[in-house]
Amino acid sequence: MNILTWEEIKAKPVGTILHDEFDEGIRFIIMRGSASLCAYIGIPLDHPLANKNYDDLPVSAHGGLTFARKGGEHYPKDFFWYGWDYSHCNDYSFYYDTISTLNSLRQDKKWLIEDVIKDSWETKYDFKKLIKLAEEIKNSK
Repeated sequence: MNILTWEEIKAKPVGTILHDEFDEGIRFIIMRGSASLCAYIGIPLDHPLANKNYDDLPVSAHGGLTFARKGGEHYPKDFFWYGWDYSHCNDYSFYYDTISTLNSLRQDKKWLIEDVIKDSWETKYDFKKLIKLAEEIKNSK
């Protein structure tokens, strides 16, 4: 894995995919968002778990799920994406560096790619369980 610094991540264009992996039926990406890094779980479009409201999914994610959309433009096609961001309370935002030099004194966490990967293990685990459950329910009908 190519380890990028905060400054290198911040310099990437919004929508740049910085990490992309497949893991037991899900696709996991980390993208440079407008305010912070964002993480996404991709579910195949034909899967029964695709196209659901993110508020209905019982998964643990940093700050909670905040995104659900079919792939396109910035998001790889053939997947339905569920996402969350790293710009909540006590998270350092890319914006802080542009509004005031005093913000450099903030103690908020500057999330790096490897931090997001480590933080996302539980979310990935929850999605894997939901995928299996949805498949079992579909196959039992």
